Amino acid sequence: MVSFYLASIRDGTDRARFERLYQTNHQRMARLAAQILGPGPRSEDAVHDAFMKLIQHFDELRDRPEERLSAWLAVVVRNTALDMLRRGRFETDMENVSWEPAVPADEGQFQALVALIRKMPEEYRRVLELRFVAEWSMAEIGRELGISEGAVKTRVFRGRRMLIEQLRKEGYLDGRASV
Repeated sequence: MVSFYLASIRDGTDRARFERLYQTNHQRMARLAAQILGPGPRSEDAVHDAFMKLIQHFDELRDRPEERLSAWLAVVVRNTALDMLRRGRFETDMENVSWEPAVPADEGQFQALVALIRKMPEEYRRVLELRFVAEWSMAEIGRELGISEGAVKTRVFRGRRMLIEQLRKEGYLDGRASV
């Protein structure tokens, strides 16, 4: 793996310095990432990301002593692992969520409702799924989607309004629909 990183560095002196940093810090960084994420590919990814950040900032960090760079690498791998851990808590494949109702309902009407929700524009459908199916807070949804809580609230409001309008058109809110 070190040869992969070295290929990204042009200067021979920088390559030698990077290789020393890699040899000195790799095991410690791997242990630190594994303490946070557990052993396996995710902790290896955190270490890899930290070394890639070092390469990206190598010119800026060139004048720092190696022991300071070692400390910097430890902070980067820790932060990367913690970010991965946080993101992992919020990763849910909503396409495969079971849409079974909590209370038995007419199967045809239930399937029609699910079909209406799935036809909604993605930005509203995703927010409604996270809010009402997964029961996430507005803050959690905002972090997952990378938007503000205010934007989440707006999408929930608009998405619900769109769904209610569609339910009215289909006749579900005035008792006309029969499946």
